[in-house]
Amino acid sequence: MQRRHVLQGFLAGAIAGATRPARAAAVPGLEVLGAPNASTIVLVRMIESGALQPSAPGATFRLWRDPDELRAGVASGRTRLFSTPNHVPALFANRGVPVRLLAVISMGHLYIVAQDPAITSLAALRGQRVTAFFRNDMPDLVFRALLRREGLEPGRDVGIDYVATPMEAAQLAIAGRAPIALLSEPPATMAIAMAGHAGRTLHRAVNLQAEWGRHFGQPRIPMAGIALHQSLIDESPELLAALRQGLPEAAAWAQANPAEAGALAERRMDIRAPLFARALPHFSIGVYGARTLKAELMDFYRVLLELHPEAIGGRLPDDDFFLDL
Repeated sequence: MQRRHVLQGFLAGAIAGATRPARAAAVPGLEVLGAPNASTIVLVRMIESGALQPSAPGATFRLWRDPDELRAGVASGRTRLFSTPNHVPALFANRGVPVRLLAVISMGHLYIVAQDPAITSLAALRGQRVTAFFRNDMPDLVFRALLRREGLEPGRDVGIDYVATPMEAAQLAIAGRAPIALLSEPPATMAIAMAGHAGRTLHRAVNLQAEWGRHFGQPRIPMAGIALHQSLIDESPELLAALRQGLPEAAAWAQANPAEAGALAERRMDIRAPLFARALPHFSIGVYGARTLKAELMDFYRVLLELHPEAIGGRLPDDDFFLDL
């Protein structure tokens, strides 16, 4: 009888152990890649605060400098968690790479900056030349889509001169060599301030988020987000849970502590602290679940499909592309 009870107890324990879900392994040495815009501060804050340490011990952060660098990292499998223009993960998903969009972290941070105070609308750009960056990527696509909605054909009614990066466009604007420039934040804030120091006047001529609202319903653009590879979700549900909890907290911290957020941006993102704090009201930082914004994102992707189908792989992403936060 005693042996029977011992055996029954052993079997019961074995069955319970077999049915109890195993704890997923942590993901050590994860490299987090960040977009060169200020909303990436939410990822930097999560790493610096230790919020990712239990699920991704030793996680590191690195800025990508241009979209090709990001695409190469994702395609190689080296990059599995990253902040990004929201068309990039859709492109990968449509090409069969199991990338998912978790959250939108910026609802737009694009502006036309100009020397001429008479330029206050997209319509005023007719016959002008605009310096832009990241050709056929997010900022350029948004700008050209809005020009067409205004009845202006890019390249014919409005000339566009391309440079490689937003910082290069900002430097040309500061030097007076780009009288009209498409700029993201914080380069737009930097250009206006530094031109003033040089005795030149630049003004924030057109808010592209407001222009988007005139044509598409809401004055915001779901431009930048956080995406991750399905393998990370499979390996460590704890990491996904940490992101779901930590991203909104990181965004709230940045909004409530602009000076501290600026110091962090200077240390980890090559953005000077005072510049970050000044730009903060202009880059629409926030955290919104991708599935919550699915309808808005799909409308955004339809605009890109109409203008440049290759940007998202020629079709809309499938339903499972959008994750809950």
